[in-house]
Amino acid sequence: MSDTGWHQPDQPNDRDQQPNMPPPPSWQVPEKPGVITLRPLSLTEIIDGAISTMRSYPKVMFGVAAIVVTISTVIGFPSQASLTNSASQLPADATGEQAMDAIGPTLTGAGIAAVIGLVAGAFLTGFLTTVVGKAVLGRPAPFSGVWAEVKPQLGRLIGLALFSIVPALGIALVVVLVGVVLPPLLLIAVPAAIVVGAWLYVLYFALAAPALVLERCSVIESVKRSRALVQRSWWRVFGILLLAGILVAVISSIIQIPFGLAGGGASTFTGGGGDITFFGMVIGTIGAIIAGTITEPFFAAVSALLYTDQRMRREGLDIELARNARTEPPPQ
Repeated sequence: MSDTGWHQPDQPNDRDQQPNMPPPPSWQVPEKPGVITLRPLSLTEIIDGAISTMRSYPKVMFGVAAIVVTISTVIGFPSQASLTNSASQLPADATGEQAMDAIGPTLTGAGIAAVIGLVAGAFLTGFLTTVVGKAVLGRPAPFSGVWAEVKPQLGRLIGLALFSIVPALGIALVVVLVGVVLPPLLLIAVPAAIVVGAWLYVLYFALAAPALVLERCSVIESVKRSRALVQRSWWRVFGILLLAGILVAVISSIIQIPFGLAGGGASTFTGGGGDITFFGMVIGTIGAIIAGTITEPFFAAVSALLYTDQRMRREGLDIELARNARTEPPPQ
């Protein structure tokens, strides 16, 4: 998006390496054109910017998130209900073969639901990131305009989502092999796998989606861009994403607790008062949809603003954006 300053820099401009580098003489600190001030951001400014984006663009962010989360959740609900029902009917002494016979048919539906969820998640990530990109510059973000920008990139977003699973699958395979060959080593292998997986994700994928969407680059190039922006700042990026994840978990729990309490009715499957009920699953699903509608835009906004912050620190993106920013406020 070279017209808005999101393109890749021709020359590296790392402020971490050159903290005292002055801006061009003709450049002056701009007024806040959108949801953030165009300068390197603090943690609180990133969180505040994410919240400001949701408040400034509520219809497009919450509306699209609600639709996508609802569709993906409803599609996956039959598989979840069937799996829960099958599991509840298994005897306590059921063998592995009996368990697979009971839940095997459900796994196909769960796989289809997972694929649909992957596509939905890729679309939502791209859509919300595009809105944040416009919010930074204080520009309007109508659904039709955002969709026109996201649509050509949807295939690459899905490809990136699939590619991000590969390291996790490889690490899981290694852990399984260790468990088969030398089970005692699992006490070391499992924590090591978690550490390696977190390191790889933050370094190569944490900022890949914003780079892909805002720079319109390929899947591989977006992964390279994430690595370039995160290296030497891994702990900072990890800490901000971890805090955002904790906030998402807390908010989601607060929202879902009342629905969980309201869903403790009589069982449709077994009639047991202490069992998981169909009514309870429906109520819980509604709570999950509401929670996802709120938390998905928040986490996507934090990721996009973290990407923006890293580029301002490393590549002087604030100067480029200031030259292209409009002064009119975002739509209410």
